[in-house]
Parts: sequence; structure tokens; C-alpha cells
Amino acid sequence: MKKLLKEPFFHFILIGIALFILYGMVNDKSSSKDTIIINDFDVSTLISKWEMQWKRAPTEKELQNLINLNIKQEIFYQEALKMNLDHNDEIIKRRLSQKMQFLSNDIAAMIEPSDENLKAYYKEHAEKYLTPPSYTLYQITFSPDQRKDNYKDALEILKQFPYATFEEMKDWGDTLPFNYYFEDVNANELGLLLGSKFPEGLKKVAIKQWAGPVQSGFGYHLVYITQIKAPALPDFNSVKKNIIRDYEYDKQQEIDESIYHELKKKYEIDIDIKSKDFDPKFVEYLETEFNK
Repeated sequence: MKKLLKEPFFHFILIGIALFILYGMVNDKSSSKDTIIINDFDVSTLISKWEMQWKRAPTEKELQNLINLNIKQEIFYQEALKMNLDHNDEIIKRRLSQKMQFLSNDIAAMIEPSDENLKAYYKEHAEKYLTPPSYTLYQITFSPDQRKDNYKDALEILKQFPYATFEEMKDWGDTLPFNYYFEDVNANELGLLLGSKFPEGLKKVAIKQWAGPVQSGFGYHLVYITQIKAPALPDFNSVKKNIIRDYEYDKQQEIDESIYHELKKKYEIDIDIKSKDFDPKFVEYLETEFNK
């Protein structure tokens, strides 16, 4: 706890929350909470907008997220109005809500992370910075444009010639504009050349033997992997710019959520859904979730 109290980031969160609360106390003349009502029409509207965009109904989890985002937007909107952020500015609720979020982003921008903070973040999120695996391999391609059943043909060749040499196997594939042999090429590069399914498929095949078929954007492949270099963690300084970017983004999100949850305490969330079209358990969840 003592270590936490010494953290500059923690201090900025407290200052930010305190500023919002102080402003609310000065401008709020009553001690009663404001009320935000989420009714059948609101939920149906959110569903309709989702269906127009995605051409399908939202899942229960997606609908929960939509309602939560709607409540968050409404809270930031109401607070923005109280702070006169709409003065001489003809913009919609979303824009006003964004202005409230910009304030929390300004607080985050005041924080200059130390190398100690960044290295701790780097260690905690190491998987984000791993280099992709690299492969040295031979491959032959069976193209659907040149064969009636390219998958069947690939399986048949593998079955007949499982121990063929590289030269013997080479002639069984179709001619396409990429290499028969790849040396120390990383998975991202293979994905750009052959499509994302190819490096994904390589993860499942045995090495130092002909294996497959592995699918790509060009058909199916038989591959012989001679060497794999596992993902590696790059030197801290070589990815420091990326770490700073990710660190600052995450801290902005943390501050935004901290301020939002503090402001949310000033509001009663009234879930007024009476339609039988909605699962009672789902309505009960909303009533519990948004009045914590």
C-alpha cells in the first residue's frame, strides 16, 4: 500500500477524480442523485442500430456492452452539460461525452513514465512484443486452378513419397510465383506472401519430414520444415517507442474508467424494461450490474 501511495500515476488519478468530484459538489445544489432511465425503447434502438451495422442481432454479451457504453456516454454527457462544455457548441451527445473523456486524457498526458515504469510494463506485457517464429522450409504447391481435387492430390503424393528427397519432391508441385525453398523467413512474411492460414498451419505440422497438406491462399502445400526459430523478446530499447505508446494508451483507459466509475456513483441507473421480449434474467442482470 505504501508503494502504491508513492506512485505518480496513482497521485494523478486521485487528483483527476478529486477535480471532477469538487466541480460536481460546487455545481450540484441538491444531495440527491440524478437518474438515468434505460427503457424498452432505448434497448430496442441499440439493437436496431447494431443490426443495421452488422446485419445480425447482438449476442447477450454484446447487448450488455452496448447498454453499458450507452450509460457511460449518458453520464459523461450529463456531466459535460453541468460543466458548460456545450457552451456555444452545437454538437451531439457523443461529442460532449468525448469532451469529458478528453479531460481524462489530458490528465493521463501529464504523466511521464520512467524507464522503471516502462520496463515493468514491458515485462508484464512481454507477449505483445515477441518476434514471430521463423522457418526454414521446402514446400510444393497443389493449386485448385490446375487440379480437379488439389487436396486429394497432395495427400496422395505425401502417402506415396513420404521419404522423397528435396529434388525428387520438387517436380510434383505446380509452378507458382514463389520459392520452393524459404530460409529463415518469419511467420508474418509468410502470411503476407501466402495468406494467414499458411503460417497458422505450420504450427501443427511435424518438422524434418514431409508433412501437410497445409492450406494457403494458393491451394494446399506439402512442407518440409528443417528449422524453426522460436519467438524471441527483443531488446527493450529497440521497442521502447512502441512500449511508450502502449503504456500511455493503457493509462489513459485506466484514468478514464476511474473517473467514470467515480462519477457513476452520483447517478441512479433506472432499468425500466417491461417488455416480455427480454429475458427476465437479463433484465435482472442489468438492474444488478448498473447499480453496484
